[in-house]
Amino acid sequence: MIRNYLNLVFLFGFVAIYPQNINLYLTLLEKGRISEVTDNLPELLDRYPNEAGVYYIEALVNQDGESSISQFKKIINNFPNSEFAAKSEMKIGEYFFARGLYSQASIQLKKVIYKYVDAKNHQRALDLMINSYMATGQEDSAKVALKMIKQLYPSLIFDKYGIVLIDKFSREVKLVRLNSEEITKKIKSRKKKKRKPLPKDLIKPWVIQVGAFGKYENANRLKKQIQGNGYSAEVHAVNSNGNRLHAVRIVRFISKKDAEKIGKGLKKKFGLDFRVLNNPE
Repeated sequence: MIRNYLNLVFLFGFVAIYPQNINLYLTLLEKGRISEVTDNLPELLDRYPNEAGVYYIEALVNQDGESSISQFKKIINNFPNSEFAAKSEMKIGEYFFARGLYSQASIQLKKVIYKYVDAKNHQRALDLMINSYMATGQEDSAKVALKMIKQLYPSLIFDKYGIVLIDKFSREVKLVRLNSEEITKKIKSRKKKKRKPLPKDLIKPWVIQVGAFGKYENANRLKKQIQGNGYSAEVHAVNSNGNRLHAVRIVRFISKKDAEKIGKGLKKKFGLDFRVLNNPE
């Protein structure tokens, strides 16, 4: 039945192959009917040169692993806003994991989780990422990642890895006797020395922007995740080509060099792309 439908698609020249017809080809691949897909692939590429899904299928049927990775990377670069960009990143992570390249796999899969908040493969990415950490003896890194990702995606399943997460630490409370006269003297002394501070945007004009989202909820999730890692993050409403977006920014830095250093560290650790801005609105 699927084969007959595909023949009708080419017979009548339907232009809108996305997403229904792409899903048909993916279904064929899942069933192992690769030859039926490869037979139609040249015409698909010719008819739809601007469809990310077609190139995704081309990469899937490629039997050369290294070559298919290059194809997935092209999809990520050429169609960054497509759902197939996230799927391509996932396929690269799965490839590293299958090859036993666990360090590369953990970094790649973490990128999938943090970079593509609307993707539908977070649980699988998390499973493979944790397995990659455990395979290389990095249980501490796995614990840190789980705690942070739990803040960002609380609906995922976290208790199946045999890793105990401690969210709150008990601390011994000590009572300290305060000397009211000494405190009063210190307050008066500080008030005399207190000067009006300069605005932050004058002494620290540089900020790092790590994402801009159409939905405030997505931006707020990333903000909380960044704050949970010890950075001061804010969400700002911005306009881009007539569209209202919510930008996530890490604030503020005295020099551009300081901001870029932090930005590069975030990209290496979480796969977050960033821009350094000077006193943006």
